[in-house]
Amino acid sequence: MTLERLDVKHSADRFAAALHRNIYDFVLARLAPGSRVLEVGTGLGGFTRELFPKCGSYTGVEIDPKAGAEARQKTGGKAEIIQADARQLPFANGQFSFIVCLEVLEHLGDWQAGVRHIHRCLQPEGQVIISVPYRRIGGRSKTNEYHIYEPGEGELVSLFKELFEKVEVHYQYFEESYGMTLARNLHIRRWVGLASNYGDLSAGLPHALSKLHINQQPKGLKLGVILVASGAKASVKT
Repeated sequence: MTLERLDVKHSADRFAAALHRNIYDFVLARLAPGSRVLEVGTGLGGFTRELFPKCGSYTGVEIDPKAGAEARQKTGGKAEIIQADARQLPFANGQFSFIVCLEVLEHLGDWQAGVRHIHRCLQPEGQVIISVPYRRIGGRSKTNEYHIYEPGEGELVSLFKELFEKVEVHYQYFEESYGMTLARNLHIRRWVGLASNYGDLSAGLPHALSKLHINQQPKGLKLGVILVASGAKASVKT
């Protein structure tokens, strides 16, 4: 596992911060009051500080003890955050009603083990939300050294459907016009004067960031996949 740290509140990378902010809002909108929550991969606690006050009970897992301590500090020292590996979660079967695992699986290598342990720890009626960068075919990232294997959309969805009765697939995407999508697919963005749109996005300019959305029917450049799953299948062995 390799470590990558981002705190959206203090990050100078406005694009990355906006991507995370988008996902945080998506998760919080789906968190039921009184949930028994497990956050897999707290990092520096950027999301922990928002998630913790809204839970019935909260437990965080972080493999890096220094990052875990900083995440705990963001809750005034109140949150239970333990050092553990996402591929070997140290909890009883069915211990949590809501599990969130954001931008973690791509760091694990054996991401399937992480998913199977999440499934094992979730109550049958519970809900899990995970997010990963979008890839059609899985592989090591060519642009981010910390992403040792980014699961492909097909293999990720397939495993979730094996483990859960209900799986919703949502996409985080950058809204494009038909002409922008066509130019991107034909690799002629620069030639037709559209490359600046994507440069503005990478630079985190407000007008470009306003075109970031999450939807089950993406209308533009896919940037991430978010799975919302429930109905853990008891017959599946970890």
